[in-house]
Amino acid sequence: MDDYKEILKDLLLQYYDMTPGGDLVQMQTSQILAWAKGIIPNKPIDEHDTFDVLKELGFKQSQKIITEKICTFEGNKAKGIKPEFEDVEVGRILVWNLYEKI
Repeated sequence: MDDYKEILKDLLLQYYDMTPGGDLVQMQTSQILAWAKGIIPNKPIDEHDTFDVLKELGFKQSQKIITEKICTFEGNKAKGIKPEFEDVEVGRILVWNLYEKI
């Protein structure tokens, strides 16, 4: 299992960095494990191992606000008035911050 953790570390460091430089990618632990499944099997490695690897490498977490566009004004097609939309918070999740290597 430790070999798989080392492979996961190598994969993460090949594509991502812990400090800003490239584009910010925010993923949950389960998403990072799913991303790596193309290279490593999901057993015996699991979310706990993925969490340990991310912590060991120094990746940071943050809260991500999930929004959805809600129609606040339907508009009037006959008068040429466009509908209006507003982003409304629908939830919050905790994510890992990974920065794509450039």
